[in-house]
Amino acid sequence: MQIRPILAALKSHRAAVTLLVLEIALTMAVLGNLVFIVHDGIRRAHTPTGVAENQIGFIQSIGVIGAKSASTTAGDLAALRGVPGVEAAAYGGPPLWYVERDAAFAHVDRLHRVARIYEFEGSRGLSKTLGLHVVEGRDFERSEVPVMGQMDEHTQFPVLVTRALAQRLFPDGSALGQLFYDGNATLRVIGVVDHLRGRITGHEDDDYSAVIEYGVGKGHMGGGFIIRSRPEQLDSVLKQAAIALSKADPQHVQNRVMTFEQMREHYFRSDLAVGRMLLAIVLILMIVTTLGVTGLANFWVQQRRRQIGMRRALGATRGDILRYFQLENFLIVSGGVLLGAICTYGLNLFLMHRFELPQLPPIYLLVGAAVLWGLSQLAVFGPALRASRVPPVVATRSA
Repeated sequence: MQIRPILAALKSHRAAVTLLVLEIALTMAVLGNLVFIVHDGIRRAHTPTGVAENQIGFIQSIGVIGAKSASTTAGDLAALRGVPGVEAAAYGGPPLWYVERDAAFAHVDRLHRVARIYEFEGSRGLSKTLGLHVVEGRDFERSEVPVMGQMDEHTQFPVLVTRALAQRLFPDGSALGQLFYDGNATLRVIGVVDHLRGRITGHEDDDYSAVIEYGVGKGHMGGGFIIRSRPEQLDSVLKQAAIALSKADPQHVQNRVMTFEQMREHYFRSDLAVGRMLLAIVLILMIVTTLGVTGLANFWVQQRRRQIGMRRALGATRGDILRYFQLENFLIVSGGVLLGAICTYGLNLFLMHRFELPQLPPIYLLVGAAVLWGLSQLAVFGPALRASRVPPVVATRSA
């Protein structure tokens, strides 16, 4: 079937064709970017933090202003470790909670920042409680961990760093034994862990993290307490640990008691809600576009009954009529897809600049084009089938 006669016929319906092309282009631009945003949100929601997520429970214990407590942080940790089923406990913050972020420098002059890093600070045993996987070097030794109240500006802190941070700070060699600096302290790398993400935003620096441990001494602090237990026991053990901590430190109020998996669910709750809303918008757009193609095809069938009858009288088969409408629709949609590809990248550039979204992979354009082509062919099939069933005699008489 020749394309030139189809293009010539479309020129007589320029307004309708233009509107349909613009509708398809807009649908493709919005569809591609929305699906990309939803997929990126789902991917981030399933990105591991690097800790033993299904084994960790968290208790946030906050001191009451003006209340005095005879307990110590060391005593609180001892109470937690005494709970049956608790394999490890530490004072500190887990990922996806409040974790201090600081600048990291390669030189002591601190003139040129190399990266911004998440600093997981906590008591002895923090890395063990989090279940970090050391891939190079070693974990902390008790004798080298400084004690609170005995630290000053000359204290050199042993730290664990993530593989991503080690490569960022020391791209030319091993990070083990190397020194780097945050805003206040000197840090010495003793080991490298696989991953430890302070946040999950999709950016590379989510995995720029360091773990610093210290002895809590005789001090008393409110904040986060982390326990580790077997996955099947975690819920019950966490409840018992919260009771034990409340008894050991009755002057503190427990603001949060949750497993890490519950913390992750809370962290991504709004993102997943937005994702569901965007998927609803995508579905609405696809329905509107399909109805637009179907409506226009029905209109053209009504307007071309005489033309269809003449073609049938001159020997055109029902299959020829069916293919004519499908090819005509394919050409219109192809024009919309080409314009939509430009609009898609234009919208993506705006989102990258305005909301720091990643660049849209080309696969989304291909999938979007294929979806629109498929939907349009399905949408035009009914009207095209009705057109192919128009008898030559009836069509000629209707003129």
